[in-house]
Amino acid sequence: MSEKIKKLLPYALVFLLAIILIIFIVSDVPTFEKSTVAMGTVVTVKVYSRDAETHVDNIINIINELENEISRNIDTSAVSELNKQGTVKSSTVANAINAADRLSRKSEGRFDVTVGEISSLWDFNGDPKVPKYSDISDALTAVGYKNVTVNGDTVSISDGQTVDLGALGKGYACDKVMEYLKNSNVKGAVVSVGGSILLYGERDGKDEWNVAVKNSTADDSFAGVVTTKEAFVSTSGDYELCFEEDGKKYHHILDATTGYPAESDLSSVTVVCDNGMDSDILSTVCFILGGEKGEALIKDEGAMAVFIYSDGSIKTVGDIAFKEQR
Repeated sequence: MSEKIKKLLPYALVFLLAIILIIFIVSDVPTFEKSTVAMGTVVTVKVYSRDAETHVDNIINIINELENEISRNIDTSAVSELNKQGTVKSSTVANAINAADRLSRKSEGRFDVTVGEISSLWDFNGDPKVPKYSDISDALTAVGYKNVTVNGDTVSISDGQTVDLGALGKGYACDKVMEYLKNSNVKGAVVSVGGSILLYGERDGKDEWNVAVKNSTADDSFAGVVTTKEAFVSTSGDYELCFEEDGKKYHHILDATTGYPAESDLSSVTVVCDNGMDSDILSTVCFILGGEKGEALIKDEGAMAVFIYSDGSIKTVGDIAFKEQR
């Protein structure tokens, strides 16, 4: 077992038991389930269909292929080429930048994919530590989504900028899987890529799925259950990747205007909508913006959400079916 997988196993357990739990009903339809590591997280795929095992393997290949194009941690990826050369021709990267740009504008720049240098300073996926103020100040000079240009499939960035698509990559993977499933004979599937989930089709003739949302104020407990038909569900929370230094907790959701973890009145945001990248980005942006502005954004986007506040209170936004756990 590789060191990378050993390192991710605790996160796998937390994910399966705490972050978001898919509640399955025993099905007469042939099923196959498999877990692996991709995109820096645990990926779990369950398919309800004939030839389920083949479909699961195909889905995992799709996710790996996307990672090989958008991960800045893979030297041969299109994003790495963009960061090294300042330009790249890739429809995959261009689509991601376009999706991020719209919500960067709505967040007034507090969400920004050009935070790569700042992300590296914090190193939440490695050996996290609080960077020097001067280092953050220097890195902030290169942050600016408005300096990224997209011309067809060609993406260009300014000198010194580093693109990090981590805040949307997992949702993007779910989008890619959806494209595959729509052209397959799969009856139903659940694909979880870290905190982003695709719920597709049906099982046992039922087209509703139940998703348990973690109660971020208590270990191994749940705030309630979201019931939804086919959809994308993403959760961002201050408990996912965090550390303490000098008695203060630091989480991985960075405010691109300060270079520090976002100061929010929220502890977690779960978003339900019809697009994977949007669900992934929106959960992050709403967390950064906080409850009031986050609620306005969810309504403007026509999405649905469950907000868990730092004091443990819960608020739903939009026409979402959520049953609180008591």
